Amino acid sequence: MLHLAGCILVMAGCTGFTAGICKDGAKRLFLLKQIRIVYENMKYYIAYQKAAIPEALWRLSENNEEPFRGAFKKIYREVYEEGRNFPLTWQRHMGEVLENQPLTIKEKKFVLDFPSCLGFMEENAQAMALDGLLREINLHIEELEAERKGKNKMIMSLGVGAGVLLSILLL
Repeated sequence: MLHLAGCILVMAGCTGFTAGICKDGAKRLFLLKQIRIVYENMKYYIAYQKAAIPEALWRLSENNEEPFRGAFKKIYREVYEEGRNFPLTWQRHMGEVLENQPLTIKEKKFVLDFPSCLGFMEENAQAMALDGLLREINLHIEELEAERKGKNKMIMSLGVGAGVLLSILLL
């Protein structure tokens, strides 16, 4: 009886472990979609409402979800009210936000390299620079969505298979 309970627990543990891996993949995709929405909104604020970057960040902080909301408020406060350097402030606060997220280095660069694409251009050129970032993010999201379903099935199958194998070995 104890062997059977142990086998069931081993299988549940392996399945839970692989479910966690699949959940990280889903969270990566969710965060990338959130980043895409942020850049689309920022493009709108810059190009159509003629808002400066700090003002666009303040508006984003009002209508965005965590984990980015708090970072946008801090960046706005430091850049607009305290007069600090925007690229350095952006990199520091967004780096803190992205530190514990399941994004790859390339995906984190989509966010961290944002100030370098803006420069000192006028608003239409800044909006065009955001278009380039949006195209890259959209392509990356499409790739992730295409491979996610197949990967999740494979990962879950391997997890269940490993659980069954371990259970057989323990018997």
